[in-house]
Amino acid sequence: MTVQAQEVHPYEISLAGFTIGEMTATQYERADTTFYLLESKVSFWLFGQIEVDYKTEVYYHQGKFIRSLVQSKTNRGNFLSRIWWENDRYLIRAQAYKYEHQAAFPDPIFHSAVRLFFEEPKGISKMMAENYGKFASVMPLGDGVYDTSVEGNENRYYYKNGELQKASMDSPIKNYVIQRKQP
Repeated sequence: MTVQAQEVHPYEISLAGFTIGEMTATQYERADTTFYLLESKVSFWLFGQIEVDYKTEVYYHQGKFIRSLVQSKTNRGNFLSRIWWENDRYLIRAQAYKYEHQAAFPDPIFHSAVRLFFEEPKGISKMMAENYGKFASVMPLGDGVYDTSVEGNENRYYYKNGELQKASMDSPIKNYVIQRKQP
């Protein structure tokens, strides 16, 4: 099958005002399947050099979340989180830095965190956080600003004309900012 539509957004990742890496968010469609890919690479000093290669792959079929794979390769360990639809339920096996979660549940998922990079979450009150395998709340704050919260991590997303411009991200390691690069 050929790609019917593709969207690519480049971002810069910063910590305390210093650029520490880059991220690329890609969305493409083939027939009735939408594929999302986030790839980032960061390197910074925090009581020793920290290097992280992060990749999120998410598939939706006819608007329904089908599966996700989140891989973190770091010089402090590697982590893998997976969510997939099997028979009549989702299976979750999540492992992130200082975090593990396993579960199964039957309700369909129609919105997950990766979609925040491509569309403003108007009317969305919860989404699946692929890395944690848990639902996160989504709270509008007005003027294209939204807060999300999962496992004590609060992220804030800023949109202009429906497009993500910036996100302030909580992390167990160190908080950081993702800023959209302008063409």
